[in-house]
Amino acid sequence: MTAALLVTMLFLQADGPSRVIFPEQSLPLRFSHALHLKKNIACDYCHTKAPESTEARDFLIPAEEACSDCHPIDRAQPFKVAKVAARCDACHPGWQGQGQPPRVSVPTPHLKFNHKIHVSRGIACQQCHGDMTKVELATRAQMPRMATCLSCHVGGTKAPSRCGICHLLQPAGTVQVEYAEGKLAPSGAIRGDAHTPSFRKDHANVARNDEQYCLNCHRKDECLSCHNGVLKPFDFHGNDYVSIHSVDARRDSIKCQACHRLQTFCVGCHQRAGVAQDVSSGLPTAPIMRQIKFHPDGWVQRDLSGQPLTGFKTDPNHHAWQAQRNIRACAACHREQTCLECHMSASMAPLPWTKIKGNNPHPPNWVESGRCSTLVAHNKRVCFKCHATIDNRALACMP
Repeated sequence: MTAALLVTMLFLQADGPSRVIFPEQSLPLRFSHALHLKKNIACDYCHTKAPESTEARDFLIPAEEACSDCHPIDRAQPFKVAKVAARCDACHPGWQGQGQPPRVSVPTPHLKFNHKIHVSRGIACQQCHGDMTKVELATRAQMPRMATCLSCHVGGTKAPSRCGICHLLQPAGTVQVEYAEGKLAPSGAIRGDAHTPSFRKDHANVARNDEQYCLNCHRKDECLSCHNGVLKPFDFHGNDYVSIHSVDARRDSIKCQACHRLQTFCVGCHQRAGVAQDVSSGLPTAPIMRQIKFHPDGWVQRDLSGQPLTGFKTDPNHHAWQAQRNIRACAACHREQTCLECHMSASMAPLPWTKIKGNNPHPPNWVESGRCSTLVAHNKRVCFKCHATIDNRALACMP
C-alpha cells in the first residue's frame, strides 16, 4: 500500500478518535495524570501491564493494588483520613460507602495493537497518547488518532503499512467496517472519497484512479449490486427523471449502459410507452409512432407516407450518421429486419405499408473497391440478409 493510500484511509476525525474504533467508555473516576506526573511517577509504575501487552483487548487501567503502593486504602475504613488520599470517594466520586462503587467500563477497541513491540523500539507513551502533563482523567480522547499512527506507518519504511496490521479483517481479506457502534468510512480529507449520499454518483474518479484502494474495504461483487443493471438504486436519479432522461441518453448512452441493459431495460419501457418498435414482428406500429415520436424530424429520408423529405442531408439528426457512429445504440431497439425494410436489394419489391423502394446501403464502387469480396470472405451470411440467388450482382462477387 502506498503512503498516499494510507494517509487517506479511515477515521481522520478532527473531533477526536473514531467512536467506532474506540467505543464510548464509562469512567466514574476522579484522577489527575498531571498531578502524578509532577511527582515524576513513570507511566509504567501504575500501568504495570502495558509494557508486556500484545493485544488491544488487554485491560490496562491500574487496579487498586497499584494505587495502594502510595495510598493507604482500607476497605474496612472507606472514609479513612490520611496524609495521602485514602478515602474511597477520593477516586470514586459520589460513592456513599454502600455496596460496590460504580464499575469502570472500557470496551475493547476494534483494532489490533501491540504495546510490547512499540515499547521495545523505544517509542515513548506520549508519542501516541499525547502530552499528559495537563490532563486530569484520561479518556478515549487520549487514544491515538490515525494521523499519529501514520507518522511511522507510512510506505513500510519505518513500520508496516498494510491495513490489516491495525484494522480487523474479514475472512475475505477486506477491512471490517460494520460494528455495533456504527460503520467505518473514509474521511475524504485528501482523495475526496467522503462517503456522503452524493458519493454513489461521484465515486467513479476515485475508483478509476486506484481500484485497489477501494478493494481494501469493498468486494467487487458490491460493485455489481448496482452495476449489473438489474436493480436500480432509488436514490440515484432524481424525481421524474423519466421525463428528461432522453437528454442524458442521447448525450452519453455508454454511461447509461453502465447500469442499464439497453435491449431489455430500455426497450421494455419504450414499448410500454409506445415509443419503440414492435420487436416481435420487426415492423413499426405506425399509429403509435404517429402519436409519439422518438426520433427527430428528418431521421429517415422519407416520412411515413413515403414522401421525400425536403432539404435532406446526412447530419446528427439523420439515422445514417448515428448508425455509423454507434450502431450498438440502434441495435438496442432495432433488429436487422428493421434496416432491411428500406435497405434491401433495389430489385426487390417495395414494402406496401411504407411505399419505400429499396435503398442501396453500399457506397459507390462497393464491388470494385474490394470491400465486397472482403466482407464475403469474412462472413458470407451477412450478404444473404439482403441478396438472394436471383440477384446476379450478389453472385458475381461471391466465390
